[in-house]
Amino acid sequence: MELFPDLLRAARLTLGLTQDELAEAAGISTRSLMRFELGREDMTIRTHKAIRQALEARGVVFLKEEGGLGPGFRIPPNHPRVPRRSRSKRRP
Repeated sequence: MELFPDLLRAARLTLGLTQDELAEAAGISTRSLMRFELGREDMTIRTHKAIRQALEARGVVFLKEEGGLGPGFRIPPNHPRVPRRSRSKRRP
C-alpha cells in the first residue's frame, strides 16, 4: 500500500509526533520527511518502509482503499491521544 503524504502527516499528527520524532524513529532526516509531507520529494522503497514501520510500531494500522472509500488508518483505542468515551448512564 502506498503511503500518501497527507495520510502520513495525518497519522503522525494523530499520534502527537513531531517531524523530528518520526524522522528519528524511521532513521531518516527531518528534511526528507518534511519534503515528502509537502509533496516535494518521492520516497525510496526503503524510506517508505522505515516510516511505515515507525508508525506501525506505535500502533497505527493502515487501511487499503476499499468499497469506494480512500485509504486511511486506525490507532489503538487505548492510545493516550484518543478521547475516552463517556461512561455516564442514561436515566429514563
